[in-house]
Amino acid sequence: MTAILVTILGTGLFLRHLSEPPPYLDAPFSLYPVSILKPLKGTDPGLRENLESFFNLEYPAFEIIFSVANPQDPATGLINDLIAKYPQVKARLICGEVHTGVNPKVNNLVRSYESSRYPLLLISDSNVRVSRDYLKRLVAHLDPAVGLVTSLVTGTHAQGLGGKLERTFLNSFYARGMLIADAAGKQCATGKSMLFMKSDAERFGGIKVLGRYLAEDFMFGEAIQHLGLKVVIAKDPVRQIIGNHGVRQFWNRHVRWGRIRKTQAPLAFAIEPWLGCFASGLVGSAAFSSLTGLTFSAFMAIHLLIWATSDYLIARRLEKSSPYAFAPIWLIRELLALPLWLHTASGNQVAWRGNQFTLKAGGLLESRTNET
Repeated sequence: MTAILVTILGTGLFLRHLSEPPPYLDAPFSLYPVSILKPLKGTDPGLRENLESFFNLEYPAFEIIFSVANPQDPATGLINDLIAKYPQVKARLICGEVHTGVNPKVNNLVRSYESSRYPLLLISDSNVRVSRDYLKRLVAHLDPAVGLVTSLVTGTHAQGLGGKLERTFLNSFYARGMLIADAAGKQCATGKSMLFMKSDAERFGGIKVLGRYLAEDFMFGEAIQHLGLKVVIAKDPVRQIIGNHGVRQFWNRHVRWGRIRKTQAPLAFAIEPWLGCFASGLVGSAAFSSLTGLTFSAFMAIHLLIWATSDYLIARRLEKSSPYAFAPIWLIRELLALPLWLHTASGNQVAWRGNQFTLKAGGLLESRTNET
């Protein structure tokens, strides 16, 4: 029963969150020029449109710093084309990484972080596509007590069963979970969109100290909170362009996320199955059927209906999903939740960006080997 109440509460938090405007939307934004850091590796689905959306931002002063570890990276040609197409936008490409640890994204970010011209920085992943007023509305969350502004993520343009499972996960469980954690005082910074003052990051050593961790975004949020500053979630989600994914890609991605959670919060990870739809429904149905006159199957049907409706309300708000397209993918994802958790619990190896990593307690990376 607790799980379904938490689900209903989280859905209410989500709907209220998206109905509110950013707190300081009428602030003088010209006082806050922004350096946008865009680390890239390879070509994501819709990459041109993703990157071009940042060239079309309506904001008084910003620069875009693209970075790739290898000068031969397939993304470099596209980046140079866009820089030439928009000469009025301050944009440049940096090639070459700085080894600070085994996290390749952090290594790719160090030079652009250090060369940024402006005091306010935004780290944004390459598979994100934004609206023209995105930066204006993001900056509108800042005040002296805020150290980091992050964002909910909505999955769009999903193809293939794995892509649709990913979209359903982002547009229900993940969105609700971020707001529940936030309400409980637990930060959930996501690297898709992180806005912060460079001076605050320098207080804990800057971006380079995060190279030892796989979840550098989560550790960034932890460091900000240890400084006594707040991590806030922007009122507007950012769009992640998913593309065509197979089930194996979806599975491996969530094994990686789950093993990060397991090493950083083992107790919370241990109770995850009992907060899922089917496991909690089975336990609740067994308890209520013995205590009341309600049959096992009747309680389970009511439980599934409430849970699915809560998830659908979030998905409908984020991507206007139809119930007929949502229901079968939602059911598959929920049925996969327990076997996925069991697989995640069975080890500490994760695959990311063409490498194999071993996770230690606290999310530290123990080793890295190239995949063949």
